[in-house]
This record gives sequence, structure tokens and C-alpha cells, in this order.
Amino acid sequence: MIQVLSADDRMRALAETREKAYMDYNADINAARSEGIEEGIQIGERKGIHIGEQKGEQKGRKEEKSAVAANALREKLPVETVAKLTGLSVDEINQIAYGLAD
Repeated sequence: MIQVLSADDRMRALAETREKAYMDYNADINAARSEGIEEGIQIGERKGIHIGEQKGEQKGRKEEKSAVAANALREKLPVETVAKLTGLSVDEINQIAYGLAD
């Protein structure tokens, strides 16, 4: 009887140990998953901010070129010269000139 009881206690302890190990494993997996998701979100935010900054800088440069072109056109510089100075196309300069005529 004592040997049966001891075997049952050992089996129960073994089962409890396995269950605890399984629960610990699942907790570790869930923690790693949460950390991975958080890291992914942070990477995405950084990339989004970087892309937004690049687009903002490009837009600012374009607006500055347009302002310089408008000033040059007001000074009666030829469209081709304004295009060379600003790096804008002749079509873009003509659009700016058309906007000044309004």
C-alpha cells in the first residue's frame, strides 16, 4: 500500500511539474509574442515618421522653388531661364506664371 501511495504521489508530482512547465512555456511564448508585436509597432512608427519627414522636406523644397520662380517671373525673367535656375520644368514655370496672372 505504501509503495502504491508513493507511486501515485510521484506521478502526481510529475504531472504537476509538467503542467507548470507547460504553463511557463506558454507564458514565455505569449510574452515574446507581445514583445515582438510592440517592437514591430515601434519599427513601423519610426519608418512612418521617416517617410513623413522625407515627404515634408520634398514638399518644402518644391514650394521654395516655386516661390523663387514666382519672384523671378515677377522680375520678367524668361521662362527658360527661370526653369534653369530653379530646376523646375518649363511646364511647371508656365503653371506658376498662369497663377500669377490671376
